[in-house]
Amino acid sequence: MKATATTRGAILLTAVAIGATASALTTLGQYVRHEIQRRGYPSWEACRCEFKENDTIFQVWYSRHERRGETIVAHEWGSYITQPTLWLRRFLHHSSQVMATINPRSRYLERVTLSPQEAYQFARLLSSTSAESDEETSPSNARIVWRHEILHFPGYPIGVCIRRLYPAHIPEERAQEAQPLPALWDPYRDLPLPSEGNLLKTPVGTRVDYIGLTPSQISYCTARL
Repeated sequence: MKATATTRGAILLTAVAIGATASALTTLGQYVRHEIQRRGYPSWEACRCEFKENDTIFQVWYSRHERRGETIVAHEWGSYITQPTLWLRRFLHHSSQVMATINPRSRYLERVTLSPQEAYQFARLLSSTSAESDEETSPSNARIVWRHEILHFPGYPIGVCIRRLYPAHIPEERAQEAQPLPALWDPYRDLPLPSEGNLLKTPVGTRVDYIGLTPSQISYCTARL
């Protein structure tokens, strides 16, 4: 009798645990779906993410961003996914949105434009040198524009991608050639980041939510369009 009662008790506890887990998962699923709609994340059909468009995907697992004087440098560690199947592409798209909605830090980047007119003031703000030395090294007939470039391509299958964003001097006679530079701004560090891709084609002011814990873990999937 005792054995039977123990078995029935274990079955009851298991049923309660399964029911509570199912209820929690249902509630979480409803919250995620509501948040995805409220935030305006793009659907799979409308998304322009690399998960959908690229033959090779560099999946960032961790990144570090640092300021070196006037230059912002990003180190992105990750791995390659080559020729992913359609189901894997869809999984990466939807899982990115799910991870963004349940990210406890709720951090994001904002799409901005770095205009040539504001570049000099911002470069001086980032500069670690004094105002006098800055004036000595910056000719009065020069203008500053922002440029980004990749310093190191990641190797296969795992590697690091190094990017940088920096101000460059151009002569006054070439000032008309200077174009605004689209960028992603990190409001937590109050710095632009050396990012590339379709996210830079989103409207100014677009918010892009983190997928993970670092600024490089973002995707078009989590842009609040």
